[in-house]
Order: sequence, then C-alpha cells, then structure tokens
Amino acid sequence: MCSVFDVGNHADLERFLDSYGIRGAKHLIYGRRRRPTQQVSIVTARKGSPEIESAIWHLYLDRHGDTWRPHKKYWSINSNWKKLDSRPEYRKSRCLIPATAWVESQGGKNPVEFSYGVPFFFCGLYKTWGNLLSCSIITLDSHPATKCYHEKSLPMIAPAKDEFIKAWLNGGDKTADFTPYLNPMIEYSGKTLSVRPLAKATSTEYIGKVISMIEY
Repeated sequence: MCSVFDVGNHADLERFLDSYGIRGAKHLIYGRRRRPTQQVSIVTARKGSPEIESAIWHLYLDRHGDTWRPHKKYWSINSNWKKLDSRPEYRKSRCLIPATAWVESQGGKNPVEFSYGVPFFFCGLYKTWGNLLSCSIITLDSHPATKCYHEKSLPMIAPAKDEFIKAWLNGGDKTADFTPYLNPMIEYSGKTLSVRPLAKATSTEYIGKVISMIEY
C-alpha cells in the first residue's frame, strides 16, 4: 500500500511532463513525503487535453456543511487492482500522479524508499465532488523482489509509452487493453527499481545504502 510519496526534482519533472505534452507544470505541487488526505497533483484529460490539476489524496469524500472532507468510513488512498472492474472510475475517470519516489513499510516497521532515479507516473483514479477532485493510487500484487519490504502490494507505474499515457487518460470502456499492465514490474524506462532504508516513513533520514532490485 503506497501511503507516502515524493514529488521532487523540479526541472526534471517539468521536462518529464513536457515530453508528454502535459500542460500546467507551473501548478505542480512539489514536496517530499506527500501524505494521505493532502492536496497532490494529478494529470487528467477531462477538459480535452492532458493537464495538471489538484486533488485530495483520498478517493471518497463526505460532505460537511459547505465543504468536502475525506470519508472516515472508507479509507481510500489506494484502489486494489482486483476491484477495478467494479469501479466506474476505471472506465471513465483515470488519472496519472507525478512522483519521484515512494515509501513502503512492513506492518509499519522497517520503512524504505523506492525510486527509479527519474520521474514517473502512478496510475490512479479520480472523482469529482463539486469543484473538488479526489484521487487514489492503484495498487497491484507485490513483486517477488519487493515482498521482503512490503508483502502485499506494489503501486501501478505507468510505462513510459506515449500510447499508454494517451489511452489511460482518454477514458473509455476498453479496459481490457490495460490487463497486461496489471502485473507488478520493477523496471521502468530501462531503469531498475532501487530501495533505501529510512529512519522513519515520513522522514528523509537514510540509515542504509541503496540496494538495486534485480528482475527475476
């Protein structure tokens, strides 16, 4: 379950977004250790072309007077891949979430930071609540090489392919086209996932060396 992620490397991220023709990079919300229920940046094409928008990182909200807040009964920062077919958002409101790293832990212990050394997109879902947007990150099964760090899941990373990015953002019911991507992978754009131990999940204090995952 991805519950903390980074949005760093300003210049690299701007170039990354520009390479896919995504507008609004100046509105990108940067920061390390982004946490659930905070405002984060997502990419949608709901207005016709891909652009950066802001969303609450918690898919289901609840009305409180004139405002919307994260729903207390439905913890929804992640959306499990096994339930995607039952979610209308999977067919109609898919998004991408720019990031540079994320943090996982095993039962809240031994946190580590995962990264590829370059920007990437989490695959996600979004919902609209009046003038607000909310989002979740799609999680897949864990990969054999990462189970010792988090035994249950690995976030879905969008492949670095123009055709995938366009198809994902365009919406539509042809979700079967994404089935091959619902398998956990630890390689992205020719780079292998790396992991580094942390003092705490929300800290930036490292306590060990970088370990490179090897595909097998």
